[in-house]
Order: sequence, then C-alpha cells, then structure tokens
Amino acid sequence: MVAALTAIINSHVFGAAPRSREFLAYIVSEQVAGRGDRLTEHAVARHALGRSEFDGRLDSSVRVQAKRLRTALARYYKAEGSGDTVRISLPVGSYRPAIARFLPDRFGLSSDDEAVVAVLQFDADGAESLLISATMCDAIAGRLADFPGLQVVGPASVAHGEVGAASLALGARFVLQGTVSIADASVLLEATLTDAFSGDVVHHASESTPRGAFDAMWLEDRWSAAIAGQIGDSTGVIFRSDLRRRQHPDATVYAARLAYTDYVMKGTSESVAAAADALDRALEGGRHADLLAMRGAVHNAQMNQGDAPHSPESHLRCAEALAHEALADDPHCAHAYLVLGGAAWQSQQWDMAHSHSAQAVRLAPFHPTVLMSAGNVMALAGDWEGGLQVMRRGFRLNPLHPGYAHAVPAIACLVAGDDAGALAEACMIHAPGQLWGPLYRSLALAGLGYLEQARAEMSQVLEIQPSFLDDPAGYFTSSARLSPAQLQTLLAHFEPFIADRPG
Repeated sequence: MVAALTAIINSHVFGAAPRSREFLAYIVSEQVAGRGDRLTEHAVARHALGRSEFDGRLDSSVRVQAKRLRTALARYYKAEGSGDTVRISLPVGSYRPAIARFLPDRFGLSSDDEAVVAVLQFDADGAESLLISATMCDAIAGRLADFPGLQVVGPASVAHGEVGAASLALGARFVLQGTVSIADASVLLEATLTDAFSGDVVHHASESTPRGAFDAMWLEDRWSAAIAGQIGDSTGVIFRSDLRRRQHPDATVYAARLAYTDYVMKGTSESVAAAADALDRALEGGRHADLLAMRGAVHNAQMNQGDAPHSPESHLRCAEALAHEALADDPHCAHAYLVLGGAAWQSQQWDMAHSHSAQAVRLAPFHPTVLMSAGNVMALAGDWEGGLQVMRRGFRLNPLHPGYAHAVPAIACLVAGDDAGALAEACMIHAPGQLWGPLYRSLALAGLGYLEQARAEMSQVLEIQPSFLDDPAGYFTSSARLSPAQLQTLLAHFEPFIADRPG
C-alpha cells in the first residue's frame, strides 16, 4: 500500500494537484494506522485541508475535494498508473480509501466473470495486535488475488460487523472480516467470510497459537495462505457455495468456472462433459490463459476416463496445444504446466511429467488445487515422497478436496508396505463408479489379514471391471512408475484373490 501511495503522489497528475495529494496521503496514512473508522468529513477538513473551523452543513469543500481526488485517480490509472497491480480508490459516500488488487491480464473479463471479495481490516485489541492484523490482511488479500475468478478489494477499514455497508461501499459480494487478540501466552485469530447478498456466513476459521511459536513466516505461509486457499481455491468455499445454489449465472466465464469446480469435485463423466461444454462457450468470448488451461485439463480428464468423444491422441494434442497457448498469453500460468504434466503422465513420459508438475508448484506454491494435482503426478512419476509432501501442503491449505484425492496417498502407503496407512487413506475415497476406493481398501485389508472384508471390497472392483484380476500388474504400471520391488509389494496383496479364482 505504501509503495502504491508513493507512486501516485510522485506522479505528474498529482504533482499538479497538491490538495488531492495531501487529501490522499492523509486518508491512506490513517487507514494504515488503523484509524480508518475515524475518517469523517470533519476530520478530513481539519487534518488534510487545514480547516480548523468547519461546518459541513455550510461548507462543501471536503465533498468537492473528494470528487476531485476521484477524478485525479481516474486520470492517473488511465495513464501513468495503467500497469499498477495495487490500486487505491475512494468509494463514493465514504472517506475511507479502498485498495484493490488489479491484474492487467484480466482486462478482457467483465465484472460479472469474477466474484468480488472485500478484505476488511481485522479488529485488534492493541498495538501488537494491530500490527499482526495489518500484516495478515495484506497477506490474505495478496494471496486471494492470485486465484482466477476472484477480484479482491482491500484491506479496507470499515466498522466491524457492518457487512452490508462494506459490500455497498466497496462493490463486493463477499466480505471477509475477523479479529486478532493477544491473551496471556497466545495469539487468537478469527476470520469470517459472509455472502453479503444472502447474509449467509459461508466460512469461519479460528486458531489459537502460542506466542513463542508465532512469527511473520508462520502468519503468511500458514494462516493467511490457508484462509485464502480455503476461500479462493477451485474447490474453495466461494465456488462451492455458488454450486450449491444451483443457479445458472448469465456470465459465461463464471458459469464455466463453476462447471470446472463441479468436475474437480466429482470427477464423473457427466461433470467432465459439462465442464467441456461450458469452457468451450466461455472461450468463444475470449481466450484467456486460465480458461485455456482449464479446458486443457478437461481434455486430459476426457482421455483418462476412456469415454472421450474423440480419440485419446486427439485429446492429448488438444490439451498440449491449449497449454502452450495459455503460456504464450501468461508465461507464469501454473495451471498450464499442470496440463503439460498431465499429458506427459498420460504418455508415460515420467521425467517430463515430473518436471512440468514441479514447475507448477514453483509458480503457485500456495494454490491448493495446483499442489494436489502436481503432487499426484510427481508421485505417480516415481517421486513418491516428494509428491506426497506437495499433496500434504495442499491438504493443509484447503482440506475441502474431493475424496478421490486420497487415491495416490493410498497407493504410496501400499508400495511402502504401510497397509494401515493405506486403509486410512482408502476409507476417505468416495468416487462412485471408479475402482480406486474398493481396490485400495481391498488390498490394504488383505495386507492386514482381514480377508473376508477384503473379498467384499474386491467383489465391488469386479462388478466395475470383471476382468481386473487378469492383469493387475498392467493396471498399476500403465499409470505409475514403479520399481520392481514396489511392484512386487503391490502384487503380493493380490495373492488371496488369485487363489480364490477357479482353476
């Protein structure tokens, strides 16, 4: 915020408008100091305009100057500040500035294509808490701005609890507010996200941390990143709550984002086909990097499911072409590298798959869905420990991932000989019509000696794919890079089921 203010004040536009410069410097300084709720017309007249005696009923000078400031800001952002990614504005009817994260690569999208989230300065009970609040809110806003489909406003100072007023003043549908307090030996953090249109609380998080374990790195890399991840991720609460409404938004891009979320959550043939159709419609209006990458991911999914409308090779080529087009538009598009990694995995180009996935992690280290997808591929490409470490970070940042996300961790436990861990992971897999859940549960149960339950699970596998036991080794080697010892460990779990076969 300080860097953004300095750039504005030193610009040619504001160099010729000293009153606007002083006005802006005062209101931003007050907000940074946590006194945004004190920015009244009388306070601005006295401290920014030097009017010791002021009566707003008779004197319109503050309102006039506020209008001039808005005009000067508009001129600045149209010219010198056109590339600024952090923007300061003064909402009409307010003297509290708003700070928005503005991403130039989204210029082609309409306001209806993104959910607007306002981050309010958290309440604090003292000077130390106030510093923590300022650091945390700025980190949350910055992390949220990295998620496609979101437009972020703030941190802004609005009286605590006034969600409706904040929504109107800042033009945001979702409002994030919270508190920071310090008890005897703990820092207490609380955050609440409200849908201002419905009044529903769609997310709440709280945590108490010992003061001795608390530092800036913990604040940004754990708490702030987790709050942002749970809110803005592809499977985060905003997109999930809109999916539950079962409304069909007029904006084709936002509708495509929701369809993509539905596919990520379900992974069914129907959800994949619906996402493909919605993304194709959205791309007709503009070929933006994140939409291209999402469509590439859906091509990979169509190929992986085996019921694609075109040949697998055709889907693979389309996925790769869309990923390269996305990277030409945005070289830092982590989702595009995920698509390339997924395509290489489909082709069993293990090293290339790992390389692309690792690059996605480097570009988006706090994006839960990126971490989960990249970790999946890294593990299946043979880096089981590294892939699982990335996935664990994704789970920590956003625990709301679909049940099938536990499939790869279940395999990793099986190849490591940890049957109890494999059973724990497999019991969280919910993927109707897919082999993963019953297969990994049956193998883990067999390894633990619970043969009756194992056979019951294997019967479900054979209902889905009657010929599965003809070549279990082929199932694993077609999708994972396994050493001979790892493959032997897996196949040993099948001995009870092979022995049961007639002949």
